[in-house]
Amino acid sequence: MTQKMKKNPCKLSILVVSRTPENITRLLKAIDESEVAGSYEVICSWNGEGDSADLITVPSGVHFSLHVQRPYNFAKNNNYIADRAQGDILLFINDDLVPDRGAINKALAAVEQPTVGMVGINLRYADGRLQHAGVFFRTDGTPYHRFKHQISWDSPDVSQDMFVPAITGAFVMMRRNEFLQFRFDEAFRVCGEDIALSLTYRTLFPREILYVAAATAVHYENVTRKKFGETKTPEEDMARIVSYSTKIINGAKIVDVRRPRVRIITEKPGWIMHRKAEEIAKYMGTVKINEDYPEADIHYYINYGYYNKRPATGLVVANFTHFDPDHLADKFVAVAHEVDHCVAVSEQTAKVLIEAGVPRSKISVIMVGADRQFKPKLTVGIVGRVYPGGRKGEDIVAALLSDKELTARVNIVASKEGWHAPVWSFPDVGDFYRAIDFLLVPSRLEGGPVPFMEALACGTMSIAPEIGVVPEFPHVSYPVGDVAALKGVLMELAEEHEGHRGFLTAKMKGLDWEGWAMNHDRLFRTLAFDASVSSNKQ
Repeated sequence: MTQKMKKNPCKLSILVVSRTPENITRLLKAIDESEVAGSYEVICSWNGEGDSADLITVPSGVHFSLHVQRPYNFAKNNNYIADRAQGDILLFINDDLVPDRGAINKALAAVEQPTVGMVGINLRYADGRLQHAGVFFRTDGTPYHRFKHQISWDSPDVSQDMFVPAITGAFVMMRRNEFLQFRFDEAFRVCGEDIALSLTYRTLFPREILYVAAATAVHYENVTRKKFGETKTPEEDMARIVSYSTKIINGAKIVDVRRPRVRIITEKPGWIMHRKAEEIAKYMGTVKINEDYPEADIHYYINYGYYNKRPATGLVVANFTHFDPDHLADKFVAVAHEVDHCVAVSEQTAKVLIEAGVPRSKISVIMVGADRQFKPKLTVGIVGRVYPGGRKGEDIVAALLSDKELTARVNIVASKEGWHAPVWSFPDVGDFYRAIDFLLVPSRLEGGPVPFMEALACGTMSIAPEIGVVPEFPHVSYPVGDVAALKGVLMELAEEHEGHRGFLTAKMKGLDWEGWAMNHDRLFRTLAFDASVSSNKQ
């Protein structure tokens, strides 16, 4: 094994505790392929048996050093190598983690933001299930990972950055000078040090802990702990975790994420600008809409037309949609110059503000996206009447409509009443055929069927069993009367349908109401932080 020491100070120190040659070798390879921005070093605390360290393979481009430490103790081992780190930023990373390309750089970009103190990332199991997207706490103080095991790692539910109470120790990035002021708690026996680190940080520093959704990695969680029989959290460790998580600091729970107090002035409920305000309020929890809020840190006007007079205290932010030279044009420009910060809904609006003399540094672009209910969905339609005896397959359609897994991805509609499906009514049935993705033929017995031929004439493929004239023409087949097989066909077609539209839907990634609210949270936090720093200097 080749060891290299980085003698000069570097930007990032990657710190890992390991006792498995295969794990550390895999991690080093992933780091090397990540093309980390700036200089970095990797320091390993080694707990492996015998001469097993000789089996570690170090890529030629990685500056690597190894320190043998026994017995294993996550906190002690990490504290030891952190004292020897030279980087301004520390990354504590598990050896059973494989970061995706770009993950480390995205975390670096996040931790360098002035309001961010610690960074965790999106971790997934090898089978694609979510493992980590932030750690939260129950009322009794015990921790849990949100959505762990429950959803896919790329689900919209975890696609937004989020300020969280704590993060897993599998990937923790933070400033070295801050870490050295308190370090990992070495009293834990098996686990809990990461929770204590997160919560202690929150007691000492004003910055918050950020989950970065776009930074992703595979985590082979507990592989090493299973090998050594350490899969459960001991009672004494859990008790120690709870002793941290139930603390009250300055009258607030330590596990409550701190956010600026925001007053929003906008139109009445029922209109889109009020909806914009509601989404921010729902996300932040520290917002009052169209109410007096003298202690507010931020006064936000959605939109600029509602601004008349600067409040006695607090920063003033205004939202700018479009510039209309025939309506409120003078106010658009005047408010933009008077407020402390401008939020533009598009780059085009930002350009108008800049042309009006507003500094680019005073403008943030926050676009409104679409609600998450708007997503690709395969639509299949049924044409024809129902008949006594069930030969038309009414029971098949009923079974499909009652399947929640299916209807989440497939929209089943009918041209007429009787199928218990939503009715799409068109003056011309040809428009119905052209509006759907596939015609569904649920029949068990047919002479034609005529709708099959009509759909084909309109250029619409049918999903149909081998009955009547169907075998003689192009179609998607399934066994007669087989609901399970039909469901399988529909789910496969739904996946293809979503994939075909992936190019377009990818353009909307992060553009939803949660993204709108999160970006405002981030902006308000930055503005309040900068104002606090400026005030302290005076």
